[in-house]
Amino acid sequence: MKPGVIRVGKRLVPTGSHEGKRIYIGADHRGYRLKETLKRALRQRGWKVTDLGTYSPRRTDYPIPITRVARAVGRTEGRKAVGIGICGSGIGASIPAAKVRGVHPALIRTVAMARETRSHNNTNFLSLPASEISLKKALAVVTAWLREPFYSDPVRDAAYLRRYLQTAKLDDSRR
Repeated sequence: MKPGVIRVGKRLVPTGSHEGKRIYIGADHRGYRLKETLKRALRQRGWKVTDLGTYSPRRTDYPIPITRVARAVGRTEGRKAVGIGICGSGIGASIPAAKVRGVHPALIRTVAMARETRSHNNTNFLSLPASEISLKKALAVVTAWLREPFYSDPVRDAAYLRRYLQTAKLDDSRR
């Protein structure tokens, strides 16, 4: 299901899959190698990927590149771009992302979790644990996450939309 947008009150809600959206990707030093390999693999599959750092395996504090990625996603609240943040555990990548208005991150380790976090939670930022996931599994997780739609059946998915709106409303108090 291609990406779309529905209006619910004053809020624009991204629906459908992430297919065709720009992917911003960033990592700290522990996620650097996975980021580089994943970036190449996604580009080979036709995805538009923008690398926001780090650009070498030298020690880098995770908040620096992850915040760049989160802010890029937050500018459109996930309607035109999504983010992937990678660090050793994935936890560090999810923390700064969660603090940016319009960003709804999830730390994911399995394909099933990737599908569920999209279809149930409408996440727009994927946090990956470089120390706990192989490239093959990471690529499967990312692919499932990018392709899984949110709100594909308005009757069946009404509860997920309601919960997403409750969570998105928390952004209203952020700048």
